Amino acid sequence: MLALSNEPRHLLNMTLDTLVRTLGTECCWVQTLDSAKLSLHLAAERGFTPEMRREMSAMDMARGFGRQVVGLANSIVIPDLARDGRYGLKSFGAAGYRWLLAVPLMTYRVHGVLGFASRDKKRLRKETSELAMVIAGLIGTALNKAGLSGELPLPEMARQSPPVAKPQSPAASPPEKPTVNGVSPEHRDPPREDKEKLPEGTFSSHSHKMTSFRRLHH
Repeated sequence: MLALSNEPRHLLNMTLDTLVRTLGTECCWVQTLDSAKLSLHLAAERGFTPEMRREMSAMDMARGFGRQVVGLANSIVIPDLARDGRYGLKSFGAAGYRWLLAVPLMTYRVHGVLGFASRDKKRLRKETSELAMVIAGLIGTALNKAGLSGELPLPEMARQSPPVAKPQSPAASPPEKPTVNGVSPEHRDPPREDKEKLPEGTFSSHSHKMTSFRRLHH
């Protein structure tokens, strides 16, 4: 049940209804800590009288009940409210409650107080304080989770698509080089600087000799 709700008030009301029903205590309550004002706020209660509400709302955090549970993170067990003179919770005795138990709501820090009271003295057992500490730890964890979900911004559910790079204009292509018979100049054989001399007896040598002969006999 504690894992299903992220709304603190709804969570606390459901929790107290369950505790009253399962533990059989007529009275239970949760006080949450206001860290800024260093005060306790009565967040939810079952079985309170108007006098009890006023007394718990005017609680002094510097001493007594508030200092023990919140300031020092100690549990308080009052097995007989009629004989209690240390914490001065007179409104509980006036309402007919016989015993009272209060434990800190703890995670990594104190979140407030979880308290129980009953008119049936048999409801207070040895293991009641330990059970209350376990329940208080669960409530503290749930309150911490609910507080974080309400205070912190929600994570982005959709990932932003990476920016699409604009296609760059292709670089200017170098001008095509002229080709001769489909072959570019750099692939053609380099020109010969000196022509090879034709050997004697070739057709050109014979033609040159005939031309000289004609001139001499003209």
